[in-house]
Amino acid sequence: MSLIPSSLMKSSFDIRDQDNTKLKRLACAFVLIARSSRIIMTGTKPGLQGYDEEQVHMMEENCIVVDKDDNIIGPDTKINCHLGEGKLHRAFSVLLFNLSGELLIQKRAADKITFPSTWANSCCSHPLHIDNEIEGVEGAKLAAKRKMEQELGIDQDLIDSNQLCFITKMHYRARADEKWVEHEIDYIFALNCDVETRSNPKEIAELKYVTEDELQELFDQGEKIGPWFRLIKENFLNDIWNTLDDLSKATDGKLHKMDECQ
Repeated sequence: MSLIPSSLMKSSFDIRDQDNTKLKRLACAFVLIARSSRIIMTGTKPGLQGYDEEQVHMMEENCIVVDKDDNIIGPDTKINCHLGEGKLHRAFSVLLFNLSGELLIQKRAADKITFPSTWANSCCSHPLHIDNEIEGVEGAKLAAKRKMEQELGIDQDLIDSNQLCFITKMHYRARADEKWVEHEIDYIFALNCDVETRSNPKEIAELKYVTEDELQELFDQGEKIGPWFRLIKENFLNDIWNTLDDLSKATDGKLHKMDECQ
């Protein structure tokens, strides 16, 4: 027989039930907080909702922010460099020709955050604010090799940095839309070799080699063209195409300042 009055036993069980209910509520609250934190950590920063997760992750990489003379100011994320008015930063563009004299061009994937489904040169991206990529031309070459492997499936060991001929630099600005902008000092490289490619579908929707006439036809058809690629074609590509036997003849090493383009 219990020596505790039944009224007290009932009261103590009520207290336990209340405590259990509170604990369950606290546990639920912690779960919700954890889920919310996970959402924040996986990349739904303002401006990035609804985009491909891999593309969002790359927007957290640090670009090299520079002044108008290409002097390094410091690092900032790709999203900060491209959102709104953006920040001037370094980029690179690779023009890869095969030994038949055709240029490799790519149509950017529909999941790209800036300039989706747009025709561009062989490979274009950004050197990062990391030790081996901040050193001017040589750093941009290493970045180009890294991205050619990631986008085009070209093993970095197959391309010697000396094969990437530095042509010139250009400073340009172009809006992708009301939200995104490109404002870059673009290091332009040319490469003339036969190499096997395997495009990354997260980056590239279509990849093909074209002759000069075929490229002109693409431009004339009113296809979406990346503004940096248009500037390269209008200002440098003809000289590069005419000196594939010795690309150093097309090199000037200058910094060309372009008007804002569409």
